[in-house]
Amino acid sequence: MFKNLPKALLTLFLCSLLVGIGLAVTNMAVLRAAGENVVIGRLNGARVGQEFPAMKAAWESIAKKKAELEEELNAKAAGKDEAERTSLLEQYNKQYNDYARSVLEPAQKSLEDAIAAVAKEKGVTVVIDDSVVHLGGIDITEDVLKKGGAK
Repeated sequence: MFKNLPKALLTLFLCSLLVGIGLAVTNMAVLRAAGENVVIGRLNGARVGQEFPAMKAAWESIAKKKAELEEELNAKAAGKDEAERTSLLEQYNKQYNDYARSVLEPAQKSLEDAIAAVAKEKGVTVVIDDSVVHLGGIDITEDVLKKGGAK
C-alpha cells in the first residue's frame, strides 16, 4: 500500500540536498565577492544518506513501521467496501507519513550537524555533493560517517 513512499522520501532528501548545493554555489559567489577564501568540500550524499547511522536507523524504523501498518490495515480492510477501504488507507497513509517525518527530521538534523562539524574542522567553507564536483575539493564523506558513529 505504501510502496512509493520510501522512494518519495528519498527523492525529497535528494532534492533538499540539491537545493543545498545550489545555495552553496550561490554562497560561494558571495564569499568570493567578499574577498574570503573558499574551500570546497565534497560529500557523497547518496552514500551518506544510506550509511550515516542516524539515517540508517531511521529508514529501518520506518520500514518496520510500514510493515506493521500494512498488516493492521489489511486486517481492518478485510470485508469492507471500497469507500471504507479508501478511508482506512488515507488514515494509514497519514499515520505512516507523520511517523516517517518524525523519525527522519532528527536524523537529518544529526547529519547536517555532522557535516557542519567536519567542515569546520577541515576549514571547509562550502560543501557540495560530489556528483557535481568534477575535479578537486576535499572529500569529507568518511569523516562525516565517522562523526555520526559509523565504523
